[in-house]
Amino acid sequence: MKIFKITALSALVAMMTIGCQGTSQVELDPIDNQGFLKLSSLSVEVITDHKKAEGEFTRADGQMDINTFDCLIYNESGEELITSFKYGERPAEAITLDVGKYIFKMISGEIADAAFESPVYGVTEIFTIVRKQTTELKNLVCTLQNIQTTIGYSADLRAALSDDTVATLSVGEASLDFAIDETRSGYFKAVNALNNIDIMVKGMYTQEGKEPAPFEFTTTIKDVKAGQYSDIQLYIEYSGEGSIALSVTIDGWVVDESLVFDLAQLITEDTMVDDTDKPTITIVDGDINNPVVLAATDFDENGNYTKSLVVEIATKSAISSVLVDIASTNAEMLASLATYHLTESFDLCNMNSNATTILRNLMKLPCNDQVAGQQSVSYNLTGVMSLLSNYVGEHTFTATVTDEKGGKSVQPLTIVVEGEQTGPAIVWKGYNIDQRYDVVEGMTVDIVVTAPAGVKDFAVKIISNVLTPDQLGGVGLCDVLNLVDPAASYSTVDPSFDTSNIATQLTNLGLPTGEAVANQTKVEFSITQFLSLLSFTGAGEHSFEMTVTDNEDNVTVKTLMITTL
Repeated sequence: MKIFKITALSALVAMMTIGCQGTSQVELDPIDNQGFLKLSSLSVEVITDHKKAEGEFTRADGQMDINTFDCLIYNESGEELITSFKYGERPAEAITLDVGKYIFKMISGEIADAAFESPVYGVTEIFTIVRKQTTELKNLVCTLQNIQTTIGYSADLRAALSDDTVATLSVGEASLDFAIDETRSGYFKAVNALNNIDIMVKGMYTQEGKEPAPFEFTTTIKDVKAGQYSDIQLYIEYSGEGSIALSVTIDGWVVDESLVFDLAQLITEDTMVDDTDKPTITIVDGDINNPVVLAATDFDENGNYTKSLVVEIATKSAISSVLVDIASTNAEMLASLATYHLTESFDLCNMNSNATTILRNLMKLPCNDQVAGQQSVSYNLTGVMSLLSNYVGEHTFTATVTDEKGGKSVQPLTIVVEGEQTGPAIVWKGYNIDQRYDVVEGMTVDIVVTAPAGVKDFAVKIISNVLTPDQLGGVGLCDVLNLVDPAASYSTVDPSFDTSNIATQLTNLGLPTGEAVANQTKVEFSITQFLSLLSFTGAGEHSFEMTVTDNEDNVTVKTLMITTL
């Protein structure tokens, strides 16, 4: 069983060692503390954009020859270049190297900050030179090293936009302008482990019977990694007098929420049509278009909201759905939804049994048959304000009400909780981080850390009856990891543990390090992909104790607790 566990644990870091290495005794006479690297049997596979090509003279799109790829050998830290050569000119004889760890990097070219039709493929392999032995690199896989993007529009949206419409995509400080009929792929350098693609579309928009008017749309695609292809598609979810809702899809890996913005500038007073048949969403004795601000003085000594907040929905025909999309500047607030069996998007006409119980009994809010089929519904949110007051920030609840005749209205309600966040916050999106969960199919582990003062230190301690410090050490990891300064990571049982390569290990595991964490006000990462691999280690309890210190020396400690069955 011990052998099985160590083997399974090795699977957790398999992505860090894609290539196959082997050692063999040689009939050579090396000097002490030297060994050999053999590349003569090396074969390379290139995975291109949606294609796979193999062989000595692999070509991608008829242009790529792997014989021209640069091969570079660095010392363990990656700071010193030992030697370099083209793949087609790799030495036939073994290369003599001092005993130790090295980095072998193969890459098709230099990665530009941003450029069209400029994919770069490569692979990084860590290998070890053993005294008087030959280490052999045999099989490597080159994958995309930059971020690939394309953008397109649905037919109806394209018809409504002017030909001079331009979409500007940005990653960090680098950007590319995509003309509306641009079909080429744009490629960006991944400046961090997780990157944002900022999108801004500008042009002229025309509704039927209206004069063209300026159009501007912005959104952000989050958590994009090097090697990911984002085929961004914009389409109209619905369009009406005064507003339009656009949806964004990212082919293959994410579907973004609907984004609603005002098109009132397209409507003139003399061309307004009768909207009396559309659903209405209003606040009693208030303007729903103005943010509701919650101040400390709005609550009594028992924490009860002393004002009134009632939202009313009215339709001409029976209600068929009330979709609610929740957005917030406070990650803890979004994470708390799981406590109430809610998600960031739900339909009040179709709630599960757990959420129904919470809504009806705790929050005193109607749902399911109390909403579906009705023509008027009242939501008294007064009591909910006491719950919401615990989360400083801006919270937006966007309701999309549809009736049985197809009438639809979209109305956001913004609630601002005054105050300042003190210290870092650590949340597990969609889950209560203070609760232990069994690892089940479909589980996601997405961590969000916010620190208004900026992150000063971020340590993760692994506590597990399976992933012991000794077993972690066997695959090049230690049980206390420092994301700000990876070299400061350490093993609690081995003071001599070598951490010089920990930064590379953490990056390959998809964790942000260094500047991607230090002084950041928000840090996001996911370890979802490792859950299935972790299950192979056998049954056990695993805790990941996260300690975050901000630049004002406020400290927050949260422990992610999961159990493999």
